[in-house]
Amino acid sequence: MPDDDLAREVQELKKALAELRESFNLVSQLAQAYLKLLNIYAQYGELSIDVAVPEVRGDPIAREIVRILFDLKRANVSQIARELKGRRGKASRNTVRAKLTELKELGIIIEVPGERGKTYSLSREVVRKWLEMIGMPIRLDQLNDY
Repeated sequence: MPDDDLAREVQELKKALAELRESFNLVSQLAQAYLKLLNIYAQYGELSIDVAVPEVRGDPIAREIVRILFDLKRANVSQIARELKGRRGKASRNTVRAKLTELKELGIIIEVPGERGKTYSLSREVVRKWLEMIGMPIRLDQLNDY
């Protein structure tokens, strides 16, 4: 009998130790991701999706459109122009269309056919680069919006 009790206690201790190791690994991953975020912030002065898209750094309108699409997930030209006007004070649909064409040619955004016309979204590659850059262990197949 005492051997059975001892064996049960050893098994419970093994299980508790395994759970502690798993928790420690998770905390370690979170700490590494946090340090990575601090490094990105120190390097760029901000944490924004456009950090993962160096092609738009010199173009303030394109950079803001990338940020808008990151925030909204999907939007049409009118929605992007309205949001851009709210953020920058002015925006025209023609300018937005031209920038969207440039961003599409660069592979930064994709055109998504919708019920009421075209909408635009960030490409999966841009989202993947962003998630990788900030150290988030999220797989793209877990995200419905991209």
